[in-house]
Amino acid sequence: MTRAPISINIHDSHFGIWQDKAQDSTFNEEVFQPILKSFQKRGWRVTADPQVYKHHRRISKSYRIAAKGQLRAEIKICGRCIELEFWSEAATPGTNSNGPRYEFDKLKRMPYLDRQRTRLEFRRLLAWLEKLAPVSVSFRDKTGLSPMERIQKDYAESWHTVKELGRPTWSGDYNRKSADGHLLDHGQTVWFRGDCGRYLRGTAYYNINSMWWVIAGGSLRNKSSFDLYADQPADLRSKVQRRTRRDRLEAELRKAIANRNYRRAETLDRILFDGQPIYLIWSRKNDAYYGTNYSGYSSSKSGAGKYTRAEAEAEVRRVPHILEAHGDNGEIIKFGEAA
Repeated sequence: MTRAPISINIHDSHFGIWQDKAQDSTFNEEVFQPILKSFQKRGWRVTADPQVYKHHRRISKSYRIAAKGQLRAEIKICGRCIELEFWSEAATPGTNSNGPRYEFDKLKRMPYLDRQRTRLEFRRLLAWLEKLAPVSVSFRDKTGLSPMERIQKDYAESWHTVKELGRPTWSGDYNRKSADGHLLDHGQTVWFRGDCGRYLRGTAYYNINSMWWVIAGGSLRNKSSFDLYADQPADLRSKVQRRTRRDRLEAELRKAIANRNYRRAETLDRILFDGQPIYLIWSRKNDAYYGTNYSGYSSSKSGAGKYTRAEAEAEVRRVPHILEAHGDNGEIIKFGEAA
């Protein structure tokens, strides 16, 4: 391999490697494959990415998943670019229903030890790459920046930024449709539910797809357009913590069943579902059940989230080619081609 400089881009739990003048095959043999072997030597279990293998088997060799304890890493190569993305299965729950792999601020959400192990892997990779060629490192750390400075930095580094606008722009009205049916504009005032359960007011700036940056109370949040309200809600003092309540009650229900405390389990089931039939939502894409509140996945029925028929049907209709619902009476609900 030529000793052309290697560029490293580190941001959050992302570690990117780029060498401009390397040959694709050489880069694979002398950088990508040794990285996989080094992970295996350090006790990581390296396998094919199950989603890529299932849907795009021809390119599966370029995509790998590494696992060690609760820590995970996606390792992939495309031409002369190698990307590693770390996350923890024990991460603090966030807002993304697809689980910790797709969360925002992965490093911050990790347990302390997993966060330190990730940083150790970064140092090991850097030390090894410096033996191959000159290395330049770019840190996209936004610590110490104000919310507006973080947004401007993101715009300056984003591929999606439109030069004339100085920011990305939406590809359709569906990217800016608010929870109350209005079309959002860049820089407008919005309202949304905070973690406290109450409405908060902020200013929205377009990010990407249907996601919007929101500055509220000196903090920066990344919210979906359907979480934002263009009109001020009628009752700003109302407090809703349905997600927290449901998480807690379903966790208590699972605990009661595991401890064979069936009287308590019956009481909790009545509080949660009022005697309605219970359904589990199965994802054929992930070969797993939905977790509670449409968040995360579980490979076992005991750890799966529970839903009413109306909730399950609505979610299956939303993605009928991937999802189906399994009732506690053996009924299976499918729509579209899956039916």
